[in-house]
Amino acid sequence: MAAHLIATVNGGTLDQYDQASASLIKAGLPAGLLHHVCVPTDDGFMVIETWESEKAIQDFIGSDRFRQEMETTGVPAPEMEIRPVHYVAVSP
Repeated sequence: MAAHLIATVNGGTLDQYDQASASLIKAGLPAGLLHHVCVPTDDGFMVIETWESEKAIQDFIGSDRFRQEMETTGVPAPEMEIRPVHYVAVSP
């Protein structure tokens, strides 16, 4: 079942996001990632994603690659909320 991730990064900057996403997202989507959006907030940024499954989310955020990139770029630890998806429509 698809899953939705909302990661709120209070105190993070869009420059940090750009640095981290250059290798984590823009270089090629991680296995299972269907949709990725980053939006600025008053105190940082928020990442909103749709994944093929909750396991795919857990595999990615638990990976050495993710942890190393977050550490290297200095992105503060995000508050993560994972919810099951009832329905997904994808534009052709």
